[in-house]
Amino acid sequence: METTIAIAIIVALSTLGATCLQNWWSNKRFQQRLDREKAIESQRRRREVRSEPLLKLRAELANMATKLHTLVANTQEKKQQQALEDLRDYMTSEDFLQASYLQYDKKLLKMVEGIQNKYLLLFEYALDFKDLKADERKSFRQIFQEVKARIPEVQELINKRLEEL
Repeated sequence: METTIAIAIIVALSTLGATCLQNWWSNKRFQQRLDREKAIESQRRRREVRSEPLLKLRAELANMATKLHTLVANTQEKKQQQALEDLRDYMTSEDFLQASYLQYDKKLLKMVEGIQNKYLLLFEYALDFKDLKADERKSFRQIFQEVKARIPEVQELINKRLEEL
């Protein structure tokens, strides 16, 4: 009878040990899964927060370029005046300024400012387009083509930054 009790105690202790060990491994796996989910959620949130300013800048760059393009392309005085007012309103609006101030990438900001400055130079040319000499008109067209080519480069850099997040 003592052997039966001893065997029962050994079986009970073995079962208790196995249950405790199984519970410990289960808790460890649960904690690992929880930590993994936290890391994934943290990364997703960080990507969301850091991508928002880039997406906004991408949209605002397209908007700014469209307004500047319209301004430069309109050589008729009435349309040019309206385009100038639209551009002035846009450039002083919160949309463009906020998109610019949210950026942390200096290279990207320099590229956007370069596009903006060249468009403003083109605007100066556009104001006196009728009076420009042939070489000045050629220069105007070259700058215009250069700026148009820079916009996709900036958009591509923004996309690259988004992919890196």
